[in-house]
This record gives sequence, C-alpha cells and structure tokens, in this order.
Amino acid sequence: MTEARVWWKPPESSDVYSIEKSESGTSCFRFEPFSSSYSIQSIELKGHVVKSEMPERGSIEIVNEYSSDSTSKNEHFNAVASAIEKINNGELDKVVVSRVKSISMECSPEASFARKCEAHPDAFVYLLVHPRCGVWCGATPELLVSASDNRIETVSLAGTRTVDKIESSPWTSKEHEEQGFVTDYIENILESHGATDLRIEPRAELRYGNLIHLETRFRCSLKGSLSKLAKELHPTPAVGGRPMEAACEFIAVNERLDREYFAGYLGVKTASGSAYYVNLRCAKWMKGGVRLFAGGGIVSGSDVTEEWEETEAKLFAIQETIV
Repeated sequence: MTEARVWWKPPESSDVYSIEKSESGTSCFRFEPFSSSYSIQSIELKGHVVKSEMPERGSIEIVNEYSSDSTSKNEHFNAVASAIEKINNGELDKVVVSRVKSISMECSPEASFARKCEAHPDAFVYLLVHPRCGVWCGATPELLVSASDNRIETVSLAGTRTVDKIESSPWTSKEHEEQGFVTDYIENILESHGATDLRIEPRAELRYGNLIHLETRFRCSLKGSLSKLAKELHPTPAVGGRPMEAACEFIAVNERLDREYFAGYLGVKTASGSAYYVNLRCAKWMKGGVRLFAGGGIVSGSDVTEEWEETEAKLFAIQETIV
C-alpha cells in the first residue's frame, strides 16, 4: 500500500515542510474535496510539522492508471452556454464552470513540486501522496482563511486576465461584479461569526505567473474554531457560485468529470497558527500522464469563447511547471 506523505512550501518562504506522523501530534494537514462523496473523502494527516528536504526524484510510487478522459471543447461550450441561460433567466447570479484536461507525458511529481516552488514563491505549493486519492501537486494563489492569536485573514479572489492582455483588455464591470459576489459572501460569513475589528482592504491585483486576478483582503478578530469557519466559507462563490445551492447543483449536473479535490481546500492546522488554501492550479498524477483542472466564473455578460480561452491560460500556467 502507498504510504501517505505530504510536502509543502508556504507563501513567501523557501522552506519545505512535512508531517512526521504521530497520533500524539498537535498538527494536522487536511486535504478536502470540492464535494464529499463515498469515493472522494476528506484526508487528514496528523503528527508534527518538521522541516524537510525536497522529495527525491523517483521516491513516489504512482498507482493510478492513465485515463485520457478530458472535457471536450464542445462540452465546455455547452456547459457555459447553459450557465449563461440560467443567469439570464434569473436562476443564478454566478456559477463556476470547470474542465479537466488529461495529458499523456512522462513527468516527475517530485521534480514538478521543486519547479513549482521556484516558479511561484508567493503561492502555497504542495505535493501529496495518499492511498485514497493518489498523487496530487499544485501551487495555489488563493488563501481560504488563516488564523494566529484570534486574528483572521481571508481573501476574495476572482476575475482573470493574462499579463499581455491587461493593457489592451482592462477590467470591466463583469469582472468587478464577479469579484464583488465573493467579497460580499465572505463579509457576510465573517459578520455572522461575530467578527470584530473587521478591515477590508481596497481591491487590488494579484499576479500569478502570466495571470492577474482581482483580490480583496479581509482582516479581523474572531474567536472559535478555524476548521468550522473554513467549512462554512467553502465553497465560496470564487469556486462555486451564487446562490450556492443552485450553483453546486448546476455543477453536479453539467460538469461530466468529477472535480475530486480540485477547488476543495487544503492546509495545515498547528497550535501556533493555521492556514487553509483553495486547491487551485493543481494536477493529479497517473502512470504516464497527468490530469489538470481549471475553471472560470460565469456571470451576466460572459462569452463562451472567452471563457474557454481563460481556462486554456490557467491550464498552461499549470502545465509549464510540470517536468
């Protein structure tokens, strides 16, 4: 049986950490799916956080057989068109439509993890191997929620432009509205949990490789369980939609391939501080290939071709660090 192991690099750090498994450990690494089911379950590694070397190339056994199953362009176009129709009919305000791309290639998860750590210094980068889910690796720019001494930080992230198009194609009311849905949602959740000293920073831009996103940062004081808060925040409209139940129902019906752990969340809980991140820009390893995941938020004014191109840019950002 494959041994469960995990490595990660926090944002703005060059250090790599791992979990030394122990039932008496005070720390926990969590890996949560987008939506739990019998086959896609939460994963938890309990123990002690330790500094680690990079995993050695060839040290991880890949057990999942390669499958070429991918979302076709026609399937994605149809799902986006259906989402636009429901938005125009007033059934949805926003919904995130994602797609899967499987690529046959010889690549190393250990080498790809090292490459992602180098390419994305501001991201949470991880490599996980587990008998229940296989091998996953990603570099996510999106914080779900972090806590230290009852101080909470979270981020509203939505909207996408490529660096080479931002000047000729600046942000429009469509992207501002899309990001505003996420901002309103997070603010309401924090207030419902009794947040005090709530500070909402002005909207800014966050660069991730060749991509730029709109972000709003929140800081507040909040007592209680961070794990419970993370579960209530997830899935935010940045990966689900609004209204949430209707959006998640649309996703279940219109996305042919399961998201599995893509757009779920992951991170580390310790006695001194904890942080969870949305599982974006990620890939699942298979024997002789990888499966990539990407999505885009659909709102009033979305265009099917532009949405396809956005997912292409996101998939490229993942693929270029797979070696």
